[in-house]
Amino acid sequence: MGAVTLEQVNRNVMAIKQELDVIRAYTEEENMELSGETKKQIEESRKRPLSEMIPYKEIEKKFLRASRPGISL
Repeated sequence: MGAVTLEQVNRNVMAIKQELDVIRAYTEEENMELSGETKKQIEESRKRPLSEMIPYKEIEKKFLRASRPGISL
């Protein structure tokens, strides 16, 4: 591998910085919009009583059992 100059390293770092700035802009929450379907699903889920929801621990047990057949919790 040949010698690399400080100028080449600086160009590469600046190019990476520009790419990260673009990625950051895509991931900023203010630039994101929810679809109408997603908004509808959120509204419906908020109307659902907590008593109808499955507790996290039950879901966790179900997934742990599924990922480890033959092991009981």
